[in-house]
Amino acid sequence: MSKRTLATVVAGLAAMPTLLMLAAAPAAAATDGSVQVSNTETVQAYLDATGKVDVARVYEQVAMKGRGTVELANPVETQNLRNLDGFSGFDVKDGAMVGRFDVDGEQRLRSVSDFTRKLPLEVEATYTLDGKPITPDDVLGRSGHLEVRYTVKNVTGLPKVVTFDDGTGHSTSVTQSVVIPMVGSLATTLPDTFTNVASKEAAVAGDGHGGTKLTFTMTLFGPIGTPTATFGYTADIVAGRVPKATVSALPVSPLDSPSFKGGAASYKSGATTGGTLTVGATEIDANLLKLRDGAGTLLAGLIQLRDGAKKLDAGLGAQALPGSRDLASGAGQLKDGTTKLRSGAEAAKDGSSQVAGGADQLADGAGQLDAGARKLSAGATQVDDGAAQVAGGLHQLDDGAPALVDNLALVADGLDKVDAGLTELYDGVGGLPQQAKPLHAGIARLRAGLGAKGQDGTLIDGVDQVRAALQAATDKDSSLDQLVGGVAQVRGGVASVRQGIGSATDAKTLVGGVSAVRSGLDAALAPKGGIDQLDGGVAMAKGADCGPVCQAVLAQVQSGLGDLRTKTGAASDGLGLVLGGLADADSGLSKVSGGLDTVSGGLGLLKGKLGGAAMGLAKVECGLSNTTLVGICDPKVPGLLEGVDLVDGGVTQLVDGVVTTVQNGVGTPTDHAEDETLRGGVNDLQSGVGLIGLGGLDLLDAVDQLTTGADQVHSGTSQVASGAKELGTGATKLAEGSGDLATGAGKLDDGVGQLATGAGQLDGGAGKLKDGAGQLAGGLGDAASGASQISAGLADAAAGAPQLRDGAQQLSDDGTKKLVAAGKATAADYGEKYALIEVGAQRAKAEGMAYGAPKGAEGATAYSFELAGVDGQGSANLGRAAAAAGVFGLAGGSVLLRRRFL
Repeated sequence: MSKRTLATVVAGLAAMPTLLMLAAAPAAAATDGSVQVSNTETVQAYLDATGKVDVARVYEQVAMKGRGTVELANPVETQNLRNLDGFSGFDVKDGAMVGRFDVDGEQRLRSVSDFTRKLPLEVEATYTLDGKPITPDDVLGRSGHLEVRYTVKNVTGLPKVVTFDDGTGHSTSVTQSVVIPMVGSLATTLPDTFTNVASKEAAVAGDGHGGTKLTFTMTLFGPIGTPTATFGYTADIVAGRVPKATVSALPVSPLDSPSFKGGAASYKSGATTGGTLTVGATEIDANLLKLRDGAGTLLAGLIQLRDGAKKLDAGLGAQALPGSRDLASGAGQLKDGTTKLRSGAEAAKDGSSQVAGGADQLADGAGQLDAGARKLSAGATQVDDGAAQVAGGLHQLDDGAPALVDNLALVADGLDKVDAGLTELYDGVGGLPQQAKPLHAGIARLRAGLGAKGQDGTLIDGVDQVRAALQAATDKDSSLDQLVGGVAQVRGGVASVRQGIGSATDAKTLVGGVSAVRSGLDAALAPKGGIDQLDGGVAMAKGADCGPVCQAVLAQVQSGLGDLRTKTGAASDGLGLVLGGLADADSGLSKVSGGLDTVSGGLGLLKGKLGGAAMGLAKVECGLSNTTLVGICDPKVPGLLEGVDLVDGGVTQLVDGVVTTVQNGVGTPTDHAEDETLRGGVNDLQSGVGLIGLGGLDLLDAVDQLTTGADQVHSGTSQVASGAKELGTGATKLAEGSGDLATGAGKLDDGVGQLATGAGQLDGGAGKLKDGAGQLAGGLGDAASGASQISAGLADAAAGAPQLRDGAQQLSDDGTKKLVAAGKATAADYGEKYALIEVGAQRAKAEGMAYGAPKGAEGATAYSFELAGVDGQGSANLGRAAAAAGVFGLAGGSVLLRRRFL
C-alpha cells in the first residue's frame, strides 16, 4: 500500500457515516443466530504541541443488526463511563457492560469513558527556527525558516520468545521485543503564511484555501517497518504559528492484511531461500574442499610427473637420442660393411670353387702323371727281354698298376678333402690379399712347369715328345732316340713342376703362398683378431638395447660369427693338409726325376713294346692339358694345365672376393668348370680322375704286353724298371698330395659358401638394424621433442596446481563459506523477521483491541492523537468538541480499515 493510499484511508475515517460502518462490518453470531454484533473502540488522546498527553478517552460502539435477543457482555473502561445516547447508565459487571437486548432491525449502544491504560503510541514534536531549537509557544509571531520533526513510537513491545530455522535445518530461539503491529498516519495543514514547504517523507497537497496539506504514513512494526517513525517538514514562515496535527493508527495483522501479507510472505520465502542457499553453499563448499584436496593430490602427482618428465627429457635428449643417432650411424656403417662382406663372400665363393676345381684337376693330372710313370715303368720292364731285372720290374709295374687304379678312389677322397678345406678356408680369408701373392707366383711357376706342347723344358712338351717317341718307336725302330729326348723333357717338366711347387720354407712358392693363407686364417682366429673384433662390435650393438628385432638379428650375426670361427679353423687345418700334400708331391717328383734319370739309360730296350705306353702317355698328355692332342683329348675334360689356370683364377677371385666380402659360389653337385664354381672344378677333376682311371686300365694292358717281352729285355731294363718304380712312387705321392689339396680346397669351398650365407644373413640383419636404428633415432627425436613439451607443460601445470588448490581454499574461505554464512544469516534473519511477524500477528489478534469485543462479535480498535496547535486564540476546547463529533465515524471506519489490513 502506498503512503498516499494509506493517508487517504486514515484521513477519511472521520468523515464516514456510522451507518456505513455498521453495514460493512462483519457479523458476529447472536444467541439465536439471527443478530449480528460488532464492536468498535476508538481511543482519542489530546496532546499539547510537543506531544505530551493531556487527556485520553475511549469511545465504545456496539452495533446489533437483525431480529432476536442478544445477551451482551462488552468489556469497557468503567471510569467515568457515560452513555452517549441517553442519560441512563449501563449495567457493568466485572469490567463489562452487560445487558439483554431485543433487536428488531438495527440497534446501537455508544459510550465514552476515561482511557486509563497506557497508550500504544508515544508522539513527540520538536521545533527549530533558523537552525535553533525553539518551543512551540515561541514560534508564535516569529518569522524565519521553521523545521518541525515528529517522532511516533510504538511502545507496545513485550519480550517474546521467537523460534525460527537457523538456516541449517535446526530451530533456534531468541527473546525479542515484539510490538503489536500498528499502521497509521499523521496529517497537518499548514497555513498560507508557510511558504517553500518541503518534506522528504510527506504526501503534499493543497487544501483549497492557499494552505498546504501534509500526510505522513507510518508502519510501526518490524521488520516491514520500524516501531519508531521520524519525519517532518520545513517552511519559511511569517507571523508564525504552530498548526495542529492528527495522528490516526490502528493495529493490523500482517499475515492477514492484503497490504502486508505479501511482504510477510517475502520474508518467509527469504528464509526458505536462505536455507536452500545454505544447504547448496554447504555442499558446494564441501565439494570445493574436495577439489582443494584433489588439487593437492594433483599437485603432488604433477610434481612427480614434472620431475619424471625432466628426467625423461634429459635422458632422451642427452643420452637416448644421441645414442640412437650413434646407433643409427653405426648401424649404417655396419650395413655398408656387411654389404661389402656379402659381395666379397659371393666373389670369394666363386674363387674358392675355382680353387677347389683347380686343385681337383691338379690331383687328376698328378694321377695321370702317376699312371703314365707306371706305364713307363711297365714299358721299361717289357724292354727287359731276357733280363730278369727288366722282367721283374715290369712285373712290379704290373702289380702296382692296379694299386694306381685303386688309388684313384683316394684321389676322389682327396678331392672331397680339398672341398672341405676350401669350406674351412672360406671362413678366414680376410688376410688373403697380400698373402695370396705367393700362391699366384707358385701357380704361375706350376703353369710354367707344365708349359705347352712345343715349349722346351716343360712337362707337357716332354710328355708329348715321350708320347711321340713311343709312337715313333712303335712305327720306326729309330724313334727310341726321340723317347730318350722325351724323357729328358719329362725330367725338365718334373723339375719345373718341382720348382713351381717349391718347399715349405720358400715364401715365394706355392707352398709359401698356401702357408701365408693359413697364417692369415690363423691370425683371424687369434684373440683380438678380425673375428673377435667383429664379434665385439656386434656385442656392443646388442648392448645398446636396440629392441627385440635388432637383438634377434644381432644374435643371428653372433651365431654366424661362431660358425665363421669354426669354419676358419677347419680351413686352416685344410691348408695344413695342402701343405703336407705339396711336400709329399715335391718328394715324389724328386723320385720321379731320379727315376727318369734311370729310365733314360734303358729306354733303348723299350722299342717295339711301347705302343701301348704311347697311348697311355697320350692320355697323360691329355691329363696335363686337353689342348695338346687335337682329336684325341676331349676338349670338355680339362687337363692339369686348365686346372692350374682355374686354380689361379679361383685364387684371384677368392682374394678379390675376400677383399669385398664373400658370397655364394659353392655350386651344386651337377656343376662343371664352365659354371665357374668350386664344385664344377671338383666335378671336372673327378672326371679327370676317371680318365686317368681309364688310362690306368689301358696302361695295365700295355704292361701286360710289355710283360710278354720283359724277360727278353730284363737285363737291360732293370735299371729303367727300378727308376720307373721310383717314378711311380713319387707320382703316387704327388697324386696323394694333390688329392689332399683338392680335399682342402673342397672344404674351403664349403666354408666359403657358409660364410656367404652367413654374410647374407648378417647383411640382411644389418639392414634391419640400420632401418630400426633409423626409426629408433627418428622416434626418439620425436619422443625427445614431445618429452620437452610434456616437461614444460607439466612444469606449468605444477606451477598452476598450487593456485588451483589455493584458489579452491580461497574460494571456500572467501566465497562458499561466506555464502554459507550469508545463507545462514539470511535464513536466520528472514526466519527471525518472519517469526517476529508471526508473533506480532498473534499479538494483533489477541491484543489488538484496547479492551476487547463481546464474545462472538467482530471488533476493532482505532487510535487518534490530536496534537494541539499554537495560534494565540485558545481554540483547543472547540477543536476537541468538533473532533468528538467525528469519533464514532473514526471508530466505525476502523472496522473497514481493519478488514483491509487484516
